[in-house]
Amino acid sequence: MQPSVSVIVPVYNIEQYIGKCLDSIIGQTLKEIEIIVVDDGSTDDSSRIIDRYARTDSRIVAIHKTNGGVVSARNCGIAQATGLYILFVDGDDHLAPDTCDLLLKKAQATCADMVIMRFDIEYPQHKEEPRFWSQDEYDPVTAIHTMAHEEFRWSLWSRLMRKELFDRPVDCPPQLIFGEDAYQITQLTYRAQKIVTLRDKILYHYTVRDSSVSQHAMTRQKAESIESYPQFIERFLQQTPDSEMFREDIVYIKFQAYLILLLKNWETGMKARCRFMSHSLKKYPRLKEISEVKRFTKLIHLYSFSSILGKLYMKYYIRKGKIRI
Repeated sequence: MQPSVSVIVPVYNIEQYIGKCLDSIIGQTLKEIEIIVVDDGSTDDSSRIIDRYARTDSRIVAIHKTNGGVVSARNCGIAQATGLYILFVDGDDHLAPDTCDLLLKKAQATCADMVIMRFDIEYPQHKEEPRFWSQDEYDPVTAIHTMAHEEFRWSLWSRLMRKELFDRPVDCPPQLIFGEDAYQITQLTYRAQKIVTLRDKILYHYTVRDSSVSQHAMTRQKAESIESYPQFIERFLQQTPDSEMFREDIVYIKFQAYLILLLKNWETGMKARCRFMSHSLKKYPRLKEISEVKRFTKLIHLYSFSSILGKLYMKYYIRKGKIRI
């Protein structure tokens, strides 16, 4: 019998979290699922834990591969998936018990290609829920527009997606270690004919770890990924028949990426990026609605005018604790 949902779990060195993640998937009220767990060359006890779970539940497919990154691990899972829909779950996160059931029912009732769910972010000391999508239904263009103008909306794991969306490969360069979700979800969203939201309750619990890729201190490879992922998105959108409709969205995507580099004080290319940001703020005043922008507008304008002034003002912000790098 074909499973309704293929749950794909990429894993790398998360021995402290993977048990809770798998327990939440095994305990789903929807039983007609397959659970594809891809160990991406873990060097801790994750591999052994995965195999132990696989021996106790026949729905679990355990795959062990050499380390290739999260995109490679997900692609490996997609190749093995046989379900009607695909749901990605990061191995350090967990689901509410009725997540798969509610998402599947929503997809079937609305004939949607993609169902977006509410989630919260679990920090070591507190939880918070990001602002959710404002509409019940979107077409691809308005969905991409919404993602570009909002925050916390680029994730692959916050959506149930029809498997046919993956019939063509979803591009992602291997060197991209930040923004890979943004680039891939842009492609998948554009392929979807109908996108709906499930507003009932929080279904996905995203865990913030100090050791996760997104929390690491800035490195050259990470900085290059932050600067380049908007370029990949831009190239993709410019090749679509709706390219003219995405002009403002591309500016927003670049601006938010450049803001990350500014707040991490990544000096390489800073003046050119701040010139772009300063020009964009004048052309699109609504950019000031992005969190953090109002606090650092003066810094952006100073850096765009003079690297020396920008660096001096940056040192002041760091000394006052307004920017932590």
